[in-house]
Amino acid sequence: MTNMRAPLLAGALAVLSTAALAQPADTLRVGNWDFPPGRGNPFSSVPGQPQIYVWSAVFDTMTYVDEKGAPSGGLAVGWKNVDKTTWEFKLRPNVKFQNGEPMNAQAVLDTIAWFKTDAGKASVGGQTFSYVTEAKAVDDQTVVLTTSAPRPIFPNQIAAMYVVPSKAWVELGVEKFSTLPIGTGSFKPTEWTGESIKLQAFADSWRPPKIARIEYSRLQEAPARLQAMISNQIDIMIQVTPDQVKAIEGIGASVSNVPSPLLLQLGFVLENVKAGVDNTMLKDKRVRQALNYAVNKEAINRDLMGGLFGINTQFSVPSAFGYNPNIKPYAYDPDKAKKLLAEAGYANGFSLLAEIRDYPDVWVQVAQDLAKVGVKLDLRPTVQADWVRKFLGVQFEGQTFSVTIGAAPEMDTIRMMVFQSCRKNPAYYCNKELMPLIEAIDSEFDVEKRKAMLFDLMAQMTEEASALFVFEQKDLNGIGKRVKGFKNVNRIFNYHELTLAN
Repeated sequence: MTNMRAPLLAGALAVLSTAALAQPADTLRVGNWDFPPGRGNPFSSVPGQPQIYVWSAVFDTMTYVDEKGAPSGGLAVGWKNVDKTTWEFKLRPNVKFQNGEPMNAQAVLDTIAWFKTDAGKASVGGQTFSYVTEAKAVDDQTVVLTTSAPRPIFPNQIAAMYVVPSKAWVELGVEKFSTLPIGTGSFKPTEWTGESIKLQAFADSWRPPKIARIEYSRLQEAPARLQAMISNQIDIMIQVTPDQVKAIEGIGASVSNVPSPLLLQLGFVLENVKAGVDNTMLKDKRVRQALNYAVNKEAINRDLMGGLFGINTQFSVPSAFGYNPNIKPYAYDPDKAKKLLAEAGYANGFSLLAEIRDYPDVWVQVAQDLAKVGVKLDLRPTVQADWVRKFLGVQFEGQTFSVTIGAAPEMDTIRMMVFQSCRKNPAYYCNKELMPLIEAIDSEFDVEKRKAMLFDLMAQMTEEASALFVFEQKDLNGIGKRVKGFKNVNRIFNYHELTLAN
């Protein structure tokens, strides 16, 4: 795929020094398209890509969600629902942070307490767990958490909660902590720069690794990552494009292909638009529907994604609880799109600005399709760190932005509502009429009733067309011949179980 930045391949590869060709046999080399925008601050962004690929080696979360959507033990090994708003969690005993501090009930309480500070409230972690109203320690290994309303899937939702060491977090401060973070994960950072991250095995981890080191290289361009894979400079290539699969398999490596918890959409800034930006046209549902009818998503998937991805129909993914299989995608119907635009008073079209951070070829095609119905979509590439900052504060330069919205880590459809509803602060989409249904879903403990309510929510939001739906992603990652035992579950790699055959 062609990248809009189109740097010279040689320049992109320059970040891999010649020393990379002679890496120690016990070092796993990973080529990632970008690094965490908040560096080692696990509360600075959602636990999605690209940050999850590094954070999951350094930090642990309270729980993990398996391939079937069931919560399993992380830092918490057991839990029970005391009443509808109270949960008791038993913590894993004898867990240490990488600086020697104990991971205990106090560490969990201090993490939650930080979420209540001004800085914490503004963070993604604070927004995600704003509904936790009280945290108490029963003993060193038991915490009781109270929520503002019933949370029937709290054990799944707390899979998004990282825990940081109390003393180091306070003494270092967020900024300094982020430069060389401290977690309980299988690997401890020794170096963290803009172009490389180096981790070493943490022998005292509760799940000690089998390899000695991980080294990440930042290779923004897919061709650069592919060349690094072919020339044996990296062992894992993150985010393989469909047209690269044959080349990777041709050198005896493999491509891990598993369902992704992410959707690709063009988000609409319907609330809190930046001063001076006109988003009037997007306030009309007919316009939003027209934009969806105008784009040939099947052609995009076929021609640009090798037919590997699914067409996005709703604000959920097939692997998440509550995904409604009865919803059909918006058909490619430019005539209907023109009709709806005319009805809304935009027969002559209008212009939109889109800030994009990924899949540039896709957005070029989207823009070409929209142009056919009179809508001019100006594309402005945005780097990951700037995109995250704008997303959190809703300060995009235009009316639209590319977004890979996901159901991970809890793998429940309601996860999308953390951002695609009035819950996000500040919100870019806030349909107050849907909030009673969202709140009711949160409070429903009957599994079948809750599923039916989620089906209804998805149907209503699809009808509202509060985004331009594109496709359901697949996770394609190149795995070198010497990597043994690789597994990807909801974008969490099993780093601690990997071995290297040399």
